[in-house]
Amino acid sequence: MLDKNALTQLKSLKQEIHDSTPRHEGRVRATTGRFGFVNTDDKQQFFLSPDEMEKVLPGDRIAFRVEAAGEGKQQAIIESVSSSELTEFFGRYTIRGKGHFIEPDNDLLNRWIFVPPNKRLKAEEGDLVRAHISQHPYPNGRAQAHIDEIIGKPGDDHIEHRFIMTKAGLSADFSDAVSTQVNELVNQGLEAELSKRTDLTHLPFVTIDSAGTRDIDDALYAEAHSQGWSLWIAIADPAALIQADSELDKAAGQRATSSYFPDQVLPMLPPELSEQLCSLQENELRLAMVVELRIAEDGSIESTHIHNAKIRSQAKLNYPQVAQLIKGEENDVPAELHGHVIHLYNCSQALSQYRAAHCLVMEERPDYKIITDEQGKAKEIVKLERNQAHRLVEECMLACNRSIADWLATQNSGFFITHNGVRTERIGEVVALLREQLDLERKPKIQQLEEFVEWVQKAEQSGSDLPLRTIISRQLERSNLSLEAGPHFGLGFSHYTTFTSPLRKYNDLLLHRVIKALLEQAQPALPSTEQLEQIQQRQANSRIAASQSESWLKLDWLKRQDKNTPYDATIVHMNSMNFTVRLEDSGIEGTIDRRKVKGDWTFETKTLTHRSGDACFKLNQKVQVKVQEIKPLARSARFVLVDGEQ
Repeated sequence: MLDKNALTQLKSLKQEIHDSTPRHEGRVRATTGRFGFVNTDDKQQFFLSPDEMEKVLPGDRIAFRVEAAGEGKQQAIIESVSSSELTEFFGRYTIRGKGHFIEPDNDLLNRWIFVPPNKRLKAEEGDLVRAHISQHPYPNGRAQAHIDEIIGKPGDDHIEHRFIMTKAGLSADFSDAVSTQVNELVNQGLEAELSKRTDLTHLPFVTIDSAGTRDIDDALYAEAHSQGWSLWIAIADPAALIQADSELDKAAGQRATSSYFPDQVLPMLPPELSEQLCSLQENELRLAMVVELRIAEDGSIESTHIHNAKIRSQAKLNYPQVAQLIKGEENDVPAELHGHVIHLYNCSQALSQYRAAHCLVMEERPDYKIITDEQGKAKEIVKLERNQAHRLVEECMLACNRSIADWLATQNSGFFITHNGVRTERIGEVVALLREQLDLERKPKIQQLEEFVEWVQKAEQSGSDLPLRTIISRQLERSNLSLEAGPHFGLGFSHYTTFTSPLRKYNDLLLHRVIKALLEQAQPALPSTEQLEQIQQRQANSRIAASQSESWLKLDWLKRQDKNTPYDATIVHMNSMNFTVRLEDSGIEGTIDRRKVKGDWTFETKTLTHRSGDACFKLNQKVQVKVQEIKPLARSARFVLVDGEQ
């Protein structure tokens, strides 16, 4: 038996060990695997083993100590949880023996959550549910959940749309207060506001869009001169009618964007405005903010003028009509507009050539349209190739947006979309790639816009066996809304913003208000950095929701096809473990597992290639694949290369 001194010494020793053990606080970062990490406020990162991850949830704020994990590595050992962000979640109800669980529809919450008997709402196997965490796993041993709503079953009509909308918190409905304001605006009409506007109804504007588009944001007109063009871009002007901080404005801000699902559009603004009163409809007097650009013969923009105007679009044209006219084929465009459309096309060509020479042109890829049946299931996937009419409109919108951004920069006001180029941690490898592939004596500098554009253009023209532009594009930062004027490396512009979609994007509507104030030489009310972050997050949420719904429908369609069918595909992404491929005819993406492939294959991070001797897989490479496994609900597809490929 230890005497009192020995006990005191042992207690002191334990305290010394405790005091000498590093301790920190941080936030849990989950991965798609069973392990995770914890990030501290001072930018340190520590490993969380699968056993430790079982004790916490993604986003938890924890206190932890650091212990050795063997081979010179360290790991975090959880000591307490101070806060937990994850409450509500969605998933599929699963029964295993006597155990009832929810399999979360969340890549980072990759464990089943137990549901107690009295909290199941009579859910059945396979039901899609909304639930909340009722018992945290720390220190209770395992998480528990209560079901709050049974949304439906995987085979139900339109379930893909309904489940994803509910999960994303999106709705097609507007409140009674918003509807009341809309009715007042419709009854009020445009007459009072039209009388204050510069009259540009003599200009033969036309709109060019998809045949079924009703929320028409923009109309175009170009006048040819001996040394260039005057390009007029008319943008719908809902900001003239919607008062800041009104219920209608708050609803638009909460949505932040229109959401485009395969079988339904959730408009940012009610259809009475977005598709009627504010839409630039054919032969209707409409309010518009009109940007007048003087374009030189070489496609450079010489001047920018902005008008609060009223216009009348002369025709609603669609992309195929305009593309046929450009090609000189038979078309339905009224004869009196032929010359105006050709002027627009010639102007857009000059803008395009200037961009190709001085900026960066993004890689083109086709769009895909899902044709749904009455039950909301995909019955066909149609590949939509871009034509000259799409490019015409795109060039005009890009010219308008960057001109507005340059104008705002001179005003020292407004907000912008900035893009900082290559991610900091990837700069070294991109520089090494360029130096190696372009056979340079010195390291190229890529952290200034002009230098970055120059080297990317040289990479595109190099004739390298590697798709250098694509490799570099995979190493870029994301763009951000910012109150500071800065370059957009992704497009190669000194400044950029978006102004041309105020019916569909809330930041564009806000920017209209800012510009109106500046034109009146008044102090504009700028959004805060936090507001811009919220807008960006809500827009990302909308895009993700639409993408998940589309992916679910596509994979459900693919699962109904012959499993042995070979598909032409392109490698669009790769890492050390797998390829991501995109099917050419449907745009469906899935992975090919490379972890157990035969042969001595290695992954090179600099070139994003898998190599084995002379054999090589690289980005943009064409391959043929077959389906291995499809999980529509999880939006997951796995493919294998066809016979004859490694």
